[in-house]
Amino acid sequence: MTSAVTLSAGVRNNLLALQQTTAQEASTQQRLATGKKVNSALDNPTNFFTAAALSARASELTGLLDSMTNGVNTINAANNGLTSITTTIQSMEATVTQARQDASWQSTSFTVDTTTIGTSSLKSVGFTGGSVAAPPSISA
Repeated sequence: MTSAVTLSAGVRNNLLALQQTTAQEASTQQRLATGKKVNSALDNPTNFFTAAALSARASELTGLLDSMTNGVNTINAANNGLTSITTTIQSMEATVTQARQDASWQSTSFTVDTTTIGTSSLKSVGFTGGSVAAPPSISA
């Protein structure tokens, strides 16, 4: 049994309007879910491919930004290392300067005459007590 349903023109127009509203609601829900105005090439081919190209470019720029950030961090680490080395050297210089100003520090130079002691065998020079009162003894 088939029964035919007849709709008046007003009811038919209302039904078409509801169908269009439902389709628009589905499209709006998809846009809200994806965050994109154009989700496929069927929606708007020009805008879809433009958006795809811009998204690819944005991804490339994000990668470059990450690389630049890594480079800056590397330079900062090197700078911190150099600053630490400089501080250590300055501390060593201060220690040497302080040691030179100590009254017990003595500086003496000695000349070794190789013709007198010879060069054929190993020779040694000895210092005792941390200070030099007389020229060191040279032994063969």
